[in-house]
Amino acid sequence: MNLRSLQVKMLCGLLFLCAFLRPVQAETVINSWDETKKAHYQRRRISTAINIYTKEGTIPRVLHETGKMDGVEYDILRIDPSEDTFLKVDYSETPVYLSQLYDTELIEQGYLRVGGINAGYFVNNSYQYGRPVGAVRVNNEWTTWHGEANTPAYGTGYATAYFNTYDMELRYHGWRNYSWQGDHNWSYWTGYLIDAENAISGSYTYFADGEEQDITHGDIGGINYHRYGRALTIFAQKPDHQFLLIEFYGTVSESSVKEFLRNEGVSDAIRLDGGGSCQMIYEAELVNQEYPELEIPEDRSPSFDRDAVERRRESVEFIIARNNMSTHKDS
Repeated sequence: MNLRSLQVKMLCGLLFLCAFLRPVQAETVINSWDETKKAHYQRRRISTAINIYTKEGTIPRVLHETGKMDGVEYDILRIDPSEDTFLKVDYSETPVYLSQLYDTELIEQGYLRVGGINAGYFVNNSYQYGRPVGAVRVNNEWTTWHGEANTPAYGTGYATAYFNTYDMELRYHGWRNYSWQGDHNWSYWTGYLIDAENAISGSYTYFADGEEQDITHGDIGGINYHRYGRALTIFAQKPDHQFLLIEFYGTVSESSVKEFLRNEGVSDAIRLDGGGSCQMIYEAELVNQEYPELEIPEDRSPSFDRDAVERRRESVEFIIARNNMSTHKDS
């Protein structure tokens, strides 16, 4: 072998090694519905999302799968929550694409957005474009649209999902004709008797509290989504605390959806916005990694009525006590 041949072989080997050692670039997968089939671009700007975050340096407890039902493609993101992997509602008063709708403060704190889906309904015409329909709660506070609180709407078929790290509760309550309806979780004296980190209003429910039921009792509002045949988004949870973010890219019958959820063994499931808003995003390099089972701790699950008042009071007292301890140590 002459010197030139040896140099060529060494150069090829170095190039191969560099290619092998090059950091893997995360592949962002985008799925949506183009009114006929599953597509891979973002069609519509939205106001709300349910995003998945994980602490950088930890293994995301997120699985992705895809399949077909009745000839319609679907995607599922399965989330086994922990202190390091959790779901969160994100909101933008000005509608943006899903890829742009995330919590920048969490990212600055060392978290990664693993994936997410579109969430609640919103006004998609006129000067109010982007205004949420119903509740949008972030960090245990109602958000606002041009100064008006995004609280639950009652009487139009919009149920609301409340969730913390490990648990979700579905409720049908809210405002109608300037009065609070549906339960007794609000009064002029105590305000909202609700303690939940996140809340988002969807449409009707498929399952609630472990039973197959629509807690809106068939209230259809302006659009009868029970019969409105387009792509759909579902937010669900199983008894083992696993959350499901599901997108169906096309028309699926109500009976098929219920059978699908029944086979999944969900305890709660609510229909979110769909149609042209139907979209999912995830980082292909971060999902489907092996992770160990964890024992679920006792969670501060969403609470209502008097329990919520007590929980909020305890939270405030804890924060005050913690701050006093910090001040005492620094002095």
